[in-house]
Amino acid sequence: MSKAYDDGERPSWRDIDKKREGSSHTRQDKKEKKEAPKDRWNEGRYKKALDKLFQGDKGTLEHEKLHNKIHKMYGAPGFVRAAQAYIEKFGPPDDPSTLILLLDSKDTDIMFLTMKKLQLIHKEASPREKEDIRRKLSIISMTDRSADIKEKAVETIEEIETSH
Repeated sequence: MSKAYDDGERPSWRDIDKKREGSSHTRQDKKEKKEAPKDRWNEGRYKKALDKLFQGDKGTLEHEKLHNKIHKMYGAPGFVRAAQAYIEKFGPPDDPSTLILLLDSKDTDIMFLTMKKLQLIHKEASPREKEDIRRKLSIISMTDRSADIKEKAVETIEEIETSH
């Protein structure tokens, strides 16, 4: 028996065990402390599924097919029909890259709707997308055959530049 403690000061076995567990000199099973590795693949799938759920109709397989069809048909004779089918079902797209493609449709209604949508989403676009939008509208304002479309392109550029 150690004389280091008087009878009233002796720590309980519980206190001794707590000190031992906190000590860096004691060996602990690392397996118990270690968390299971995260399954990044499943985590990504769950996140993607949740995003689609909150997108409503724009998270469906039909949306994805029509959206991809716009990109595949770009420059082909069926491009305007693909764009119209998408817009009738889902309204104008939300991403700048698809909207820029729609500006080449040469369909007045689609182009006006696209320019209006570009004004709305311009603030959330990346700097590169903002520059692409401005350039495309600038080209349209100089080269399009329709005076109405040229005027609308100029208005859209001015609106975008003042909303910085």
